[in-house]
Amino acid sequence: MILAVFGFGLLAFRIWLVEVKLREELQFRRRYFSRFFAYYACLALAFELTALPFNSMVMVAFPILIVTSVWDVNFYRRLDTQPYWSAKKRWAILERLTLHPPVAILAIYMIVTGARHYIQPPNLVVFVVSVVVLFIPFFLVDERWTKRYKWPEALVVIGLVILSGLSLLIAEAVLWGVPIW
Repeated sequence: MILAVFGFGLLAFRIWLVEVKLREELQFRRRYFSRFFAYYACLALAFELTALPFNSMVMVAFPILIVTSVWDVNFYRRLDTQPYWSAKKRWAILERLTLHPPVAILAIYMIVTGARHYIQPPNLVVFVVSVVVLFIPFFLVDERWTKRYKWPEALVVIGLVILSGLSLLIAEAVLWGVPIW
């Protein structure tokens, strides 16, 4: 119950922070897929780590966050030079701290306590459908894809998600013997 309250509370806070408090500062960046990953992590917590699709997205996101952590480093390094953050710098830091770290911490927790319990699907089709459905927002709203902003960063994100998801799929099939159907 505590986990559910925390998950829903963090989700509500993140939505308020991104969609209300920092709406102007984030602009189209509010729709970056990493923010969806953060929402999925909040939902995984809200469902007390029993919702396979959200748990799977957290695990798919984890290796991507390791690779793209340089983007976080660059954010902090450039924060003082970005004029659109000058008025709400502390809120920007809080938004960034609640963006990637909770996803990474949750993934590490699931790994340490036995990831199989959280992400083993009844079959591989369920896993693939879950990941594909939850990846759709990227193609609909992330301007790195829809408007080719910062191209080819969108292709990097797509490639990382595909590689991470495929790695997890192969691990489930080979290591855990999850059937295709």
